[in-house]
Amino acid sequence: MTVRLLAFCGSARRDSINRRLLGLAVAHARSLGAEVTELALTPSLLPLYDGDLEAAEGLPAAARELKAQFAGHDGFLIASPEYNGFFTPLLKNTIDWVSRPLADAPPPFAGKTAALFAASAGVLGGIRGLPHLRLLLSNLGVTVAPGQMALGRADQAYAADGQLADASQRAMLEKCVADLLRLTTGLKAV
Repeated sequence: MTVRLLAFCGSARRDSINRRLLGLAVAHARSLGAEVTELALTPSLLPLYDGDLEAAEGLPAAARELKAQFAGHDGFLIASPEYNGFFTPLLKNTIDWVSRPLADAPPPFAGKTAALFAASAGVLGGIRGLPHLRLLLSNLGVTVAPGQMALGRADQAYAADGQLADASQRAMLEKCVADLLRLTTGLKAV
């Protein structure tokens, strides 16, 4: 049974250390047999969520497309930097639009799974933002894998080959991904 994952990052920066960490998680998931679709979130993709805009114009076309992508996957690999102790506005806005009800669309979050990652040049690695993201996803019906990864000093964490230099960090990333695949496979079997 193939697990289909949607991978996305809460950072729009081209050289984001979170995008780099997510790339390693994606590669490991693929090496374990998962089918992974990578999604690039950008600030210009969706307007800031506004109920009046939604009432007047309905869901933007990009939000409809994202809803279909989210609904078409079994789970999510999500990396997000920490902004003042929370996940990013880009990630929140995307989730807000995708979560809006639409009569002709399957639910984009309910019954899905997620693994969470964060990276920061600071020593805490973005860990303070992950509980808030976990709570939001849980409120939407996503089963978030218990393990998560916060990579501190991420600007110095990579070897010349692009892999994590520290073996314990590599093992943590691999465990988070493997746990997500086991969780997702188990829920699909029910």
